[in-house]
Order: sequence, then C-alpha cells, then structure tokens
Amino acid sequence: MNERWTARAARGTAGARAVVTFVSVAALAALAPCVAGCGGAQEPPREPLFADPPDGSDEAASRGASSTELDRGIAYIKNEKYEEAKQHLARAVAHEPRNAEASYYHGLACEKTNDRAGAEASYKKALENDPKLEAASLNLAALYLDEPPRPDEAIAVLTKALEHAPGRAPLHQNLGYAYGLKRDVASASKHYEAAIKAEDTAATRFAYGAMLFEAKEHDRAAAELKKALAQTGDDVATIATIGRMLGPAGAYADCVAAFDRAIKLKPDAELYVRRGTCRHELKDEQGARADYEAAIKVDPRFAAAHYYLGLSFLAERRPQSALRALTEAEKLGGDTEIGKRARAKVKELSAKFR
Repeated sequence: MNERWTARAARGTAGARAVVTFVSVAALAALAPCVAGCGGAQEPPREPLFADPPDGSDEAASRGASSTELDRGIAYIKNEKYEEAKQHLARAVAHEPRNAEASYYHGLACEKTNDRAGAEASYKKALENDPKLEAASLNLAALYLDEPPRPDEAIAVLTKALEHAPGRAPLHQNLGYAYGLKRDVASASKHYEAAIKAEDTAATRFAYGAMLFEAKEHDRAAAELKKALAQTGDDVATIATIGRMLGPAGAYADCVAAFDRAIKLKPDAELYVRRGTCRHELKDEQGARADYEAAIKVDPRFAAAHYYLGLSFLAERRPQSALRALTEAEKLGGDTEIGKRARAKVKELSAKFR
C-alpha cells in the first residue's frame, strides 16, 4: 500500500465484561463496517515537492502552490495534527479544485476533526474528479454506515466503485455489511462470499458469520465463525466474541474450544463462566462447575460465577449448596440483571424449604 494513503481505522469487536447472558452481536460488539480504508488503492504519480512554487505562468504557479499545500497537509495528517492539515488542504483544493487527491485528504482531515458534513462533501468531490479513487469510495461509504446508518447511500457508492474495480475485497465486504443492515441476507451473503473469494481473512469470515448470526441463520453462522476462529491469531477479544456467538448458535463444542484458547491467553473470570455455560449444554456438568469455581478463584466478587454455580448445583439436585451460591450472587449482583435473577431463585428456593 502506498504510504501516502491514510486508511480509516477498522472497528474493534471486544465485548465488555458484564452479565453473562448471551445477547445480540450488536450488544456484544457494536459491529460496524470492517472498513479496509485504501487497502491497495493506488495513488496517482506525484511531482517532487519544491520549497517554493516554480517560476513561470500563473497556472504553473498555482499547480506548484497546490502541490506544496497538499504535501504539507499530508505531513500534518501523518503527525495527527488534523486542524492544521485541514487548513493546508483547503488551500490545496482552492488552488486546484479538480485535484481528486487534495479533496480526498481534505475529507480525511474533516472527518478526523468531526466535520462529517465537510468530509462527505470532500469525498464526493474527490469522486467527481476521479471515480476510480477507491479510498474515497470506501471512506464515504463508511460515513454512511456509521450511526445512524444510511445503507442505501453506502450501497450506491460502493456499487459504483465496483464498476471501476471489480472483485475488490474491501468493496464487497462493506457491501455485505450494508446489505446486512437492510436484512437482505441473500445480497449480503453474495458480497461476503465475493470478498472471501478475493481475499480470505479472519475479519471477513467474522463479519459474515456475525451477519448470519444476527439473521438467526445459526448453522451457516457457526460454519463461518469456526473458519474465522481457525484464522484468528492471539487476539483474546476476537476469540472470546466468536465464542459468545458459537454458543447460542448451537456449536457448543466449538464454543468450548474457543474459550479454551481465550483462557490460555488470559484466565479471566468471565471467560471461565462462558466456557462453563457451553459445557453445561454439552451435559458436562462437572466441567461446567469446575469453570464456575475457577472463575470465583480469579474474581471472588464476580456475581455471575456464583449465580451459574448455583444453577449447576440445582441441576444436580443439591438445593442447599445452590441456595448458598445464589445468595452470594444476589448480594454481589445487587440491582444488576444477575442480581435480580439470583434474588428470584433465592426466593423460589427459600419458599420450598420453609
């Protein structure tokens, strides 16, 4: 990738430690487009930077001034000084309004300074002057896919970009995400599969699996998520997020395998509890209880571990042990969802032993 292009940052997918209940992907990870930024987009050839505009005609002087301002603006972007970059790039665009590169970088500086309207206008202007500028298409579409999403506008931009660069994985992946927002699973699947055909990555498999999971196509989701897991390195947050989806997708053995990896990297209390819930579904109650107890050793105040330990004792018809664990969960959980659930269970069990 040419170092002059500055890609947008892809969003992360780490789930926060909270009540251990299986919730939607949106709640787990606030999934957003896997924007690949420039991802191989080629920059037009550039003339060398001179200290001063060259002598000659007014037009030549204007081009020289534009080049100087553009290079200075890019330098400020690389140093994350976006307000200064914005000023130089605005002058570059004023000197040379048809310079797509200047408009693109001006859009990037606007976006980095939370000027979304300015960013949108500049990316559009860049594409008017050079419809093949993939980085501008991706960043403009990403604006449309941010909250609140405007998927139809993103689809229009990305579809047009594909006319100039058919088969490009980043364009297909973002189209998959956009169609997923519209609940058009067939169209989303077509683009995710095209992205995978062009470049098979863990991030694309994950995004595809997450879309299918949201659509409740659990068997297909599990197949993609398992492939994503196999391609994922040592990113605990991603491994754990995949595990959180594999469980409710019914792939409990794969859920356990995912949390095996996550726990080996980071023996966190929540990870033990989540692995325990998947072991419970596999009828491995002894293994599940061992996980809940391990979670309590890591964090004795983790209410969810006490709650699920109580449920494990109930499954084996040990009501007194269950009552002790659930009472502790109620005390530690307070007014949280786990605390409320534990309180209801304690009330139910106490009534039986009166």
